[in-house]
This record gives sequence, C-alpha cells and structure tokens, in this order.
Amino acid sequence: MSADSFAWPGRLRDNSAHDLIIAYLTIDIQKNAQWAEELLQKTREVKSGQLSSWERIGNAYWLRLFPDQVEIEEDYAEEPGEAIKISINDFEAAAAAWQEFVRQQV
Repeated sequence: MSADSFAWPGRLRDNSAHDLIIAYLTIDIQKNAQWAEELLQKTREVKSGQLSSWERIGNAYWLRLFPDQVEIEEDYAEEPGEAIKISINDFEAAAAAWQEFVRQQV
C-alpha cells in the first residue's frame, strides 16, 4: 500500500510523520483485525490516562505511546534510528481509520 492510497481525517499529504504512520500500520499491524483493535484500544487508554504508556515492537518498527505523543522508531536498520514524535491525536485518527479499513477487507 502506498502512502497515497490510505487516508484519514486530518491526513496531510507529503508529511513525513503521516507517511511513517502509514508505513507502521501497513508493515506492523497489517490487515490483522485483532492487532488493529488492540492498537486503537491501547492508544485510547494511554491518551485518557488509564495507562501511563504502552509499547509494541513489531516487524519493522518500535512504537511507544504516551499521553500526548507517539514515538515510532525504525527497528530494522543496522544503526538504531531516531524516534519520530507524532501527536497522539493524529495517531489515534489514523489507527481508527485503519481499523475501519481492515474491517472492510474481511
């Protein structure tokens, strides 16, 4: 899936952080409904303060959720990359749209 074929309300084209969200969703969450549900649930729990933080190491990325931001770091590079910080609101909108996209694929 290309960065242009998936969008959510507020998605900015040619935005490296938003492109990274798409890469994370397509590579690490994939079209797995259970993973998509868990991701959205954990994002909302961290955002609301029910959880102080949450992390998931996937196929290619290391995701860390905090109440006000999300960090995504490439986990497959020889040299560790720098974590990219993204608004949790942007990430939540993308995760919700991804969950809906995955549901439609079943």
